[in-house]
Amino acid sequence: MEVQEVIKMRGCLEMVLSDLRGNVLERRKVENTIVTAGRRWVLQQINSSGMVTSQSIGYMAIGTDTTAPATGDTALGGESTRNAIVSFTTTNLTSNPPSWRAECSYASNEGNTTLAEVALLNSSTGGTMLGRATFSTLNKTTSNTLSISYTVSN
Repeated sequence: MEVQEVIKMRGCLEMVLSDLRGNVLERRKVENTIVTAGRRWVLQQINSSGMVTSQSIGYMAIGTDTTAPATGDTALGGESTRNAIVSFTTTNLTSNPPSWRAECSYASNEGNTTLAEVALLNSSTGGTMLGRATFSTLNKTTSNTLSISYTVSN
């Protein structure tokens, strides 16, 4: 009998829109799609000859496109703003199932538009997208800040 192990990658994110005093105006949880290019990138990290050590997943982008995510996506449909991830939580890598979380914030002067998508990427421009999620539109203005926690697990 052949034994097969499978690593399934999935993700979810939590978004918190707050006013300038820090009061939470809206909180959402959204599932995402880990895209083919992202899965390929993860597998390359296992193979030392294909490893991309200079470009770890370090950026989160938000955008305006409402088109549902597909595994063939390589970029956001309407990117608005891309920021460096401010913190990573890796303590749950030893949990069952293991998980990794990236956190990013958008100040009152960033991403002020009707938002509908978010992605994890490995470069400040272009690069490889690990995962993408869309959500019902969220209006961000100069009166708001936005925080996103993006978790990837198996």
